[in-house]
Amino acid sequence: MEYLIVIAVAVAIAVFDDRVRGKKKVPPPTVPQDIPRQRKRAEQNAKFEIPPLRGVPSDMQVTFDAEVLRAQELRSKWEEARREAQRAKQLREREECAVRRAAEETQAAAAVVPQTAVRTPSVLLPQVTADTMARAVVLAEVLGKPRALRRFPQR
Repeated sequence: MEYLIVIAVAVAIAVFDDRVRGKKKVPPPTVPQDIPRQRKRAEQNAKFEIPPLRGVPSDMQVTFDAEVLRAQELRSKWEEARREAQRAKQLREREECAVRRAAEETQAAAAVVPQTAVRTPSVLLPQVTADTMARAVVLAEVLGKPRALRRFPQR
């Protein structure tokens, strides 16, 4: 019976508290809002009169530094030479690849072996080498545990 009285008093206090102070303010639900657009006032604000400049010499001459021009010229020549070297390297690699493919095709044609005796590596599995394993270990350390294995805070 005492519990009922305590509960009734708590309900009465809550009701009278709301009537005296007003209802509690509840924040509006978070709903995605439209992206605010710029208003047309930007056009009005863009027009303004430029005041006259004081103390500026009337005859200004632009000078160029010869060393800067030479450095820019050397830089452009260096970049062009580097691009040409890369093109030549790519062309050499393509030629070597074509020669290698032709040699492999001739070897494959010369060595006709039944398909059951030849063991082909799996296309789905990556090649495991010492270098790839080292990279895998480094990446595992950098990336950390998968999210599914991390502990989440209890709500």
